[in-house]
Amino acid sequence: MAHKGTEKTLQKLKDSVSNGNYYEAHQMYRTVARRYNKQQKYAKAIQLLHDGAVSLMEHKQYASGSDLANYMLDTYNMGSVTVDEKSLDRVVELLSLYPADEPGRKTFIHNAFSWTQKHGEYREGDPELHDYVGTMFYHEERYAPAEEHLLVGTDHSAELLGQVATSWAKADGNSPAGLFIARVVFQLLAMKNVHHASLAYTKFIEDASPEGTGAEAKIRRAPADEPISEPVYADSWLNFARLVLLTVQRDAADLFRQLRESYKPMTQEQKGFDELLDDIGEVFFNIPRPRKQGNMLQDLMSSLFAGGPPQPQRQQVTGGSRPGGSAMELD
Repeated sequence: MAHKGTEKTLQKLKDSVSNGNYYEAHQMYRTVARRYNKQQKYAKAIQLLHDGAVSLMEHKQYASGSDLANYMLDTYNMGSVTVDEKSLDRVVELLSLYPADEPGRKTFIHNAFSWTQKHGEYREGDPELHDYVGTMFYHEERYAPAEEHLLVGTDHSAELLGQVATSWAKADGNSPAGLFIARVVFQLLAMKNVHHASLAYTKFIEDASPEGTGAEAKIRRAPADEPISEPVYADSWLNFARLVLLTVQRDAADLFRQLRESYKPMTQEQKGFDELLDDIGEVFFNIPRPRKQGNMLQDLMSSLFAGGPPQPQRQQVTGGSRPGGSAMELD
């Protein structure tokens, strides 16, 4: 009898939406889902809320649909639903139904990543979801949030970062194109992700077809290796990014220091780049980060009361430090 009663309720809800009784349907979906959650019947509540959100959004009732979508994520957390293909597919399907200008989308994205951080394997949130969201922002030509998500995504994300850098450089038109891919490469290397940094750089070169000088440099990947030829580009940022990428793949702390010194006039002009290079030096070569100048007495007191010296904070290139002055969006 209970099963028949549930089917009858679900049919009534679908009929309410089809007949345009959106407010009534929205409230009924919430009421029935709340009842299921009180009974700890989380799977039923999730299915109900997902179907309700889809139905309402397909009828362009985005605010009501978004409310049910976020309630579904709340239920994910209540039921300790783990991140897997099925649970993630529901999130992606709902996200695909949001218009770009719907205010509720930002909240849904935030809540979705919060759930994947709590019940998934990755501290930054699920890479597949980051890839989907980053790709979505890229197609909307919102390059700052696209880059932010793709940096912690998949192999596909890394390649797309090369395209993001190309498109962003064209849209900006003021800064050297190589600056955009250098920022991507350095951020990935600061996370010790050589593979993704290489994928992004290679894709950028393929897409941007940067102007060369006609010269070539002989580079050894390791001291005992035969030298290989590397093109020299007119854009110094491309040469610098490539040299750093090659250097971190060998035991070459002195060479890394020399590179930094050679390109110092460039990096000092871009806020946040020296901090990223400090991170790279630390994670690959154990080069201590420079101690920031500050109040010596304050540092001493902080050390005494904290039980040790204050630890330096990792830096990221964000906000106004991006080429063209574009601010980082938090979506």
